[in-house]
Amino acid sequence: MDRPASIVTFERLYLGGFALGVINTIISWTTNQTLMATQSAQVPEAAQIIRWVVPVGIAIGFGITLILWYAIARQGAAVAKWIATILVVAGVGFLALALLGGTYRSGVSGILGFASTALQAVSIWFLFRPDTKVWFGEARA
Repeated sequence: MDRPASIVTFERLYLGGFALGVINTIISWTTNQTLMATQSAQVPEAAQIIRWVVPVGIAIGFGITLILWYAIARQGAAVAKWIATILVVAGVGFLALALLGGTYRSGVSGILGFASTALQAVSIWFLFRPDTKVWFGEARA
């Protein structure tokens, strides 16, 4: 079955948002490591844990994003559509709370983070377009 246009658009936006997230992680890595080292200096045991937990957590997060992309864009998995929707909505909520609370990052990292979240939010909208119903097995061909 040919993929609907909305699924192709979803894929481009979702992976674009993912790519911005990866770039943001790379360019802000040193700054984030310094911040974590400063914060964990008060508890030396925490510094040992943070040194490996953060990279593993980031890798797991990136892995989940890619698994969801594949399941949605290539396999038509409706369950993955809903999981991705929940995760992206939560991400938008956290971004809104940070903006409202005045704790959102500034500079290039903040711009990339906002753009990444925005792309992924728009991508989710394409999963609910009429031409995706057959793709997800929600309607007959």
